[in-house]
Amino acid sequence: MDDPSTLGHIEMEDLMPADGHTNEQKKESPAQDATPLMGEAKAGKSSSDDINALPLEGMRDVIWKDHVIKVYPLNYQKIHIVRWQIFAGLLLFLVFGLNDQTTGSLMPTLVEEYNISRVKVSTIFFLQLLGYTLASLCNEWVHRLVGTRGGVIIATSICLIFFSILVSKPSNFYLYLFCYLPLGLAVGILDSLGNVLIGNLVVHKNEFMGLMHAAYGAAAMVTPPLVSHFVGAKHWPLVFFIPLTISAIALIIVIPSFRFETAVKYDYICHEEDEVNEMGETPLEENALDIEKVDEAKFLTMLQKPPVLLYAIFLFLYLGAEISTGSWLFTYLLETKSDNKISMSYIVASYWMGLTVGRLCLGFVSDRYFPNVYRANRVYAYLTVCWYTVFVVVGLFHSNSNFYFAVLFIVIFLCGVFIGPLFPNGSIVALQVLPRRLHISGIGIAVAVGGCGGAALPYSVGVITHIAGVEWIPFLCWAMVVLVTLVWSLYPRYIHGYDEFL
Repeated sequence: MDDPSTLGHIEMEDLMPADGHTNEQKKESPAQDATPLMGEAKAGKSSSDDINALPLEGMRDVIWKDHVIKVYPLNYQKIHIVRWQIFAGLLLFLVFGLNDQTTGSLMPTLVEEYNISRVKVSTIFFLQLLGYTLASLCNEWVHRLVGTRGGVIIATSICLIFFSILVSKPSNFYLYLFCYLPLGLAVGILDSLGNVLIGNLVVHKNEFMGLMHAAYGAAAMVTPPLVSHFVGAKHWPLVFFIPLTISAIALIIVIPSFRFETAVKYDYICHEEDEVNEMGETPLEENALDIEKVDEAKFLTMLQKPPVLLYAIFLFLYLGAEISTGSWLFTYLLETKSDNKISMSYIVASYWMGLTVGRLCLGFVSDRYFPNVYRANRVYAYLTVCWYTVFVVVGLFHSNSNFYFAVLFIVIFLCGVFIGPLFPNGSIVALQVLPRRLHISGIGIAVAVGGCGGAALPYSVGVITHIAGVEWIPFLCWAMVVLVTLVWSLYPRYIHGYDEFL
């Protein structure tokens, strides 16, 4: 998913010296070639012009600390390996969608199977929160130790191991519950990797960001009907065989496609940008981020940066709203509208269908009809609030008519359409207002914090509804969406020097 070293791909290849520097010269001053790229990234200018000037093979060797590393631009049109990296990212986001929605769809079944309360089942979200927190703390360390390749392989392998345990139907709920701690860690690492990888593509980054997040939505969309099918067949644990299989395929692709993304290459990328900044060739605005050494980019230090802090809060609330809606909607419908599990599962699927459609289609709309991605996202956020408000109002009425359920289907679908692009667009804006050398640490921390929201807030919804009743679920989700919109509107006030992006 996200690719620390990928950042370097673009930077280093874009910087191919026109005068034919040797590898030895590159080793002595890696920043010399980096200046054009950093300037391009800062100005927001498309790098496709620079990439088009490169030889078609696009790859070259660089000597760094007595190691030979491969550098190349993230141009899928010219570099075949980038296509496989993107494909692996899409597969992993399918896994994330299945993973996030399975708990909500299995909620009634788990309550019956293990004879426990909804609150106890919702502790799954809390374990995932801990996993995401660990991911935010160790993301930079993992990249320093084993590089992007090692991080992706380890995280994908964790998915394989613990989905295998879930397929076997743990006899004890606490074993079932424990599996979500390492899964949260793995998803947290891979999630940030995917966003950085796609966000730094040379061409069509908006479209691919929407496609990647649409893959998540598509997987979540098919999960409720799939779960209902497996539950009806009395083989509900087999639903985990699907993410298990996809994880295995992704691992097979990841191993060769990320083979050049080593710890040495990641170190090279960080030092390259250090030298560029020291030379003063990529000046940052007075109120923009102050850049520390990557080694000093610790959790609390990074959260003091307005772009990182706002993005982290935005994701915390956004993922809380998205996953709370998807996870608790099935329970809400069953207990307040109809006990027909099959029919209600299709209404839940309409939410994820809308989310998928929004991510696929509105990415193109953002590029063509708005001055920048930030302003497009602001409009989508307002529309999300509007449709969630309609959802709350419609939920106040009760009817068994087909017309009522058709209206509910459409309203929930439109909630999904407009909430869908908020995450991928938010990732693009974050990459635009963060220096490249902070993409891994900054985005990694923000995505991990967001993952905590995707675990903590659904858990909180479970606790609140246990006390107040499930009929409060639409209102709680509406409140989260309102807060998401409020945080997004604060970007121009606290992030300065990036007017072209805000």
